[in-house]
Amino acid sequence: MNKFILLLTFITSINLTANPFNSLHVNTQQVNNEVSTKFMYAKRAAAQGNSRALFDLGLMYATGQGVRKNERLAFNYFHKAARKNHSEAKFYVGLSFSQGRGVRQQTQLARYWFKLAAKSGHPKAMAHLASIEKVLRPQYGENGRIAFNINN
Repeated sequence: MNKFILLLTFITSINLTANPFNSLHVNTQQVNNEVSTKFMYAKRAAAQGNSRALFDLGLMYATGQGVRKNERLAFNYFHKAARKNHSEAKFYVGLSFSQGRGVRQQTQLARYWFKLAAKSGHPKAMAHLASIEKVLRPQYGENGRIAFNINN
């Protein structure tokens, strides 16, 4: 009887450790801890003016990674990083103005920030800038006079 109980205990312990949901829970907890740690360090570095940390905080708030999603705070962090010459942040500020995320949609400001990011060599900013300039470029009407596209 003792051997049977010992065998049953052994089999049960194997099944508990082999349960994929147990490891999933541990991995999820580990990821949450890593995100919390990343957020904590990013906050500290951002307080010292680190542009990469400011940008990372913007991404975390934009996506809701480790924090409650907040597009206004995301924009603020992107803007702070962009003012410190972070080219990816410049692109995200342009995107925010272009799509009205965290700020009022303003095509001219989107164009301005995409232009700054494009000057830094950001390929997506170049594409967005070309797209905006196509919309804003004056077009000639049927009578030969300039007619602006105001669909924006």
